[in-house]
Order: sequence, then C-alpha cells, then structure tokens
Amino acid sequence: MRLKTIGSLLIIGFCLPGFSQSISPITLNDCIRIGLENNQSLRINRFETDRSVSQAKSNIGMVLPVVNFSVSGGSSDLAGTGWNDGYSSSLTLSQNIWDGGAWWNTLKSAKVAQDAASIQYESYEVNTVYKTKAAYYNYLSTQQLLDVYRENLTTSEYQHQLTLERFKLGAASQNDTLRTRVNIERARLQIVNGEVDLQSRSRNLNIILGREANDPLSLVNPVWQAVVVPGVDQIMDEVLASNHSLKLLEQNKEIMAYNVKIARSGYMPSLGMSASYGNNNATALGDVFGESTSSKSAGISLNWNLFNGTRTSRGVEQGKINAKLAMENYDLSERNLRKELTQTLEQMDALNESVTISQLILTASEQDLLLAQEQYKIGSLSILDVLRITASYEDAKSNLIRTQHNLKVAEAGLLQLMGKW
Repeated sequence: MRLKTIGSLLIIGFCLPGFSQSISPITLNDCIRIGLENNQSLRINRFETDRSVSQAKSNIGMVLPVVNFSVSGGSSDLAGTGWNDGYSSSLTLSQNIWDGGAWWNTLKSAKVAQDAASIQYESYEVNTVYKTKAAYYNYLSTQQLLDVYRENLTTSEYQHQLTLERFKLGAASQNDTLRTRVNIERARLQIVNGEVDLQSRSRNLNIILGREANDPLSLVNPVWQAVVVPGVDQIMDEVLASNHSLKLLEQNKEIMAYNVKIARSGYMPSLGMSASYGNNNATALGDVFGESTSSKSAGISLNWNLFNGTRTSRGVEQGKINAKLAMENYDLSERNLRKELTQTLEQMDALNESVTISQLILTASEQDLLLAQEQYKIGSLSILDVLRITASYEDAKSNLIRTQHNLKVAEAGLLQLMGKW
C-alpha cells in the first residue's frame, strides 16, 4: 500500500509544471542539421532536381537502337463461307548512325544539364543553411532585446518606487511620480511587442526546420566571437569560381552553345540502318516464327532534307539569339556579383566597427546610469536626467545586440555568396 502511495505521488509530481521535462536548447549546428534533413522546401527542390536529372538522362535513348515486335491475326473470309486464318509477325530494329551531330551534341548537352541540376540542388542547400542562420540570429536578437525590455521594466519600477518615497518626503514632485509611472508602462509595452515578435521569429525558424510552427523552441545562446572580414581582392576570384548562381549561368551558356549545334544539324544528311524479320503468310499462330514462311531484310538509308521552308534556318537563328542572351546574362550576373560582394564586405566592415563602438558606449552608459541613480538618491540629479540616462543605457544595449546579430547574418550572407555553409 505504501509503494502504491509513493508511486501515485511520483506520477502527480511529474505531471506538475515544475517537474515537467524541459526542452533541451539546440545549437546553430543542430539547427543546420535539422534544416537540411527536414526542410520541406529543400525536399521539394530535391524532387525537382531528380526530375531534371531524369529528363537529361532520357536524351541518352536517342543513341540506342529501337526494337519493335508485333503479332497480328485475322480472317480473310469476307463472305461468311468459312474461316481462313491469317497471321503475321514482325521484328524490326533501327539504328541512327549519323544525323549531322544532333545526337552527339544532345548527349553533351544532357551531361551539362545533369551537372547543372546537381549545382542547382547544392545552391538550394546553401540557401537553406543561410535562411536557418538568419532565422537563428534573428530569434536570438529578439530574445535578448526582450531581456533588455524586462530589465528596463525592473529598473523603471525601482525608479518609480524611489520617486514615491522621495515624494512622501517632499523631495520629488507629483510630475516626477507620473513620469516614472509612464516609463513603467512604456517598458511593459515594449515587452508585449517583443513577445509577439519573438513568437513570430520562433514560428519562422520552426518552419525552416521542418517543424510545426508552434512547436516549443529553445536555442543555445553562443558566446560572441569577433568576425574577421576579408579583403575584396582576397576572395573575389574564389567567389566568382564557387558562386552557385554564376556556375548555373555558366552551365546555361554551354547548353545554349550545344543547342546551336543541334539546330545546325538540320542542314546535314542523316544515315540510318535497319533490319527486320517478318512472317506474313502463316495460317496458324504457331507458324508465325516458322522459317519456311519468314522473310528477312536489312538496309541502310540516307536522308537529306533539302528544303523545309525556313524552319532549320530559324531554329539556328533562335539558337544563336539564346546563346547571346546566355552570355549577356552571365556577364551581367558577374558584374552584379562583384558589386554585391563589395557591398557585403563594406557592410561587414561597418558593422564590425559599430560593434566596437557600441561596446564602448554601453560600458560608459552603464557607469553613467549607476552614478545617476546614486546622485538621484541624494537629490543632486533630477528624475528627468535619470530617465534620459536610463533610456540612453537601454538604447546602447539594444544597439549592441542588433549590431552583433546583424553582423552574423551578414557573415552568413558572405558564405552564401561563396557557395559555402
């Protein structure tokens, strides 16, 4: 009986909120791993990649021979006087030997298309990692700002209580108590908005991780590490060589060049080979494979289209236009990539410097606030000055948090440009 009582108490205890199992915080690397495994957009992209690879591989079939087999049967008695069975069978094989290089260039184009599909999927992975990092740092930034707002509420309540005590002693005015009360309500409003914003950030990250939007989320707050910003000349060549968008446009240039060659094959003759085995005179189904009534044939055919209107010439013309478009798109994207890389590095330099400055401002603001609170206690500083210094301290702390996380997001964007995680 005693064991049952203890067991019941344990069950009740574990059901209480204080005894419930807490959510284990997850790191950035955990988020990246979960995102790559479960992100639904990435899964869709994987299927699209498989489809593209399958379509490219289907072009291999044009090189292989075509084999057909058929069997038919019927009656030649049209007047109804009797049933005269007649059966036939045929086995044919045809092989394209030469078509002006169309099949050869199609195969090369298909190989490039397969490579492009793989590059496309890699870009999806890199983009998923970037989105995960951005959502991760945005969540942490909002969470830390919410902590600042709660700290500000505690400070505001302390200042209000201190002002009330001074008001009772005649050392503060009614206006001072109203100002500190308003400061409390402002801090509460910040908390309300911050909680809504944090919930939105949580849902966004959960969706990226392939989870339900309202699943509980707890993240590890990493120790701040300074970001080393490389020079543009150091990594420009690497970015141009590894950027997935640019690599895809390079593949597209190759495909368009092959399409021109494929279109030009319409001017060339084609050479084919065929062989057949057939039986058209069998009177029983079992005789359709008989040697006595079978016939065999083989041959080579040459076909040269001398005139088809302007279809071939228009096809070549359109292929050349598409090839020029592909080259222009590549050149434009390369210039834009150079510009984007330069701007990203400039932004990171500015954020790096802002982090250093914000840390200095925060240290000075914190000391200023402590001194102001002591001066207010002894009546050598007005409450307006204290509130102003408190707001300055809050702004300094908030700016440091935002700047640090914006720098981390910019760093993730740089790695995305470099085709890295």
